[in-house]
Parts: sequence; structure tokens; C-alpha cells
Amino acid sequence: MIIDPQTAKDDLAFMRAIVEDHGSGNRSMGLNYLAAGILYGLQCLINGVLIIGEFQVSSLVWMTVGILPTILFLMVNSYTVWQNRAHPFGSGTTRRALEAAFAGGGLANLALALVFGWAAYQKQDWSIWLLFPIVVCAFQGAIWFTATILRRQVWYGFTAAGWLLSPFLLSAFLDRPGLYVLILGGVLLFCMAVPGYIMARNTETS
Repeated sequence: MIIDPQTAKDDLAFMRAIVEDHGSGNRSMGLNYLAAGILYGLQCLINGVLIIGEFQVSSLVWMTVGILPTILFLMVNSYTVWQNRAHPFGSGTTRRALEAAFAGGGLANLALALVFGWAAYQKQDWSIWLLFPIVVCAFQGAIWFTATILRRQVWYGFTAAGWLLSPFLLSAFLDRPGLYVLILGGVLLFCMAVPGYIMARNTETS
């Protein structure tokens, strides 16, 4: 059998792309994930405390708690995009696939936020909005399950399990908004901020 040298070269290049994961994309994703977990996790915890404690605070406080985390996250996201503009998803095939999956999940979450928010506004029933985080957690669990298969790392599996179990936990507290939001804050800190920190710190193996 005659082997075409060019075909062999292309095959080697493809295999190298699969196993090599060089690039800063993974670190950027980790920083974004860490920032989102901390900012929105703390936002949920603060909201939960205010709801359960029935504290009488001004509308300015509610607006600050509601808007400031998003402003800060967009600042972090803009910084990481700029820092990693040359290779936004890294150079390895596996890394690019994973980060594309996370990016796609983020876009899906944005679309769902608009749908659930509009439905809640139309019906004037904000319990509809409480279903949105449950769907987000399920999405995140699916993405992390995919990551677990591709990376074969135990902590990926624990993260996927945490995300996939959280919808069941949250659904048990739909009629208790204060506790619901507190639990959601804990989920974001442990299933988003902690994995983000690990990814940002360990860019070679995460």
C-alpha cells in the first residue's frame, strides 16, 4: 500500500490539534466563569437575605443589587475578550469545542432569559421567572457532562453532577422565594465560581 506523504502529514496535523490545547482561551473562560459565579452568587445571597429578613430598604438598594453585578461582569468579560482576541477559543481542537459549547450555552441562556422574562411580565406572575434558573442549571449540567466525557477529569464530573442535581433542589423551594434564591446563590458559588477558579489556575489540565 502506498501512503501519500501529504495525506500522512495532514493526518498528523489533525491528531496534534486534538491533543494539544495551547492558548489562553481556557484561562479566559475560567476568569469569566469565576467572575459570574462570585458576582451573581453574592447577588442571590444578598437578595435572599433581604427577602427572608423582610428588610425595608430603598428601591435604590434593590436596583444596585440587581444591576451592579452585570455591569462588573461585562467589564471582566470585555477585559478577557480583549486580552485573548488573537485566539478567543485557544488552539486545541478539544479546547475549542468545549469553549464553543460554553459560549453556545451562554447565548441559549440569554435567549431563555428574554423568553421567561417576557412571559413573567405579560402574565404578571414572577413565579414564572423562577423557572429560568432551573433551566440554566440543567443546561450547565449538560455542558459539563460533555466536558467530562472529553476531558475525563473527576472534578468535571462532580461539577456536572452538582449542576444536574440543583434543578431538583431548587424546584422544591419554588414556593419559598427567599430560600430558593439563597440556594441558587450557593449553587452559583460552588458550581460556577469554584470551577472557574480551577480553570483559571490550571490552564494546562483543566
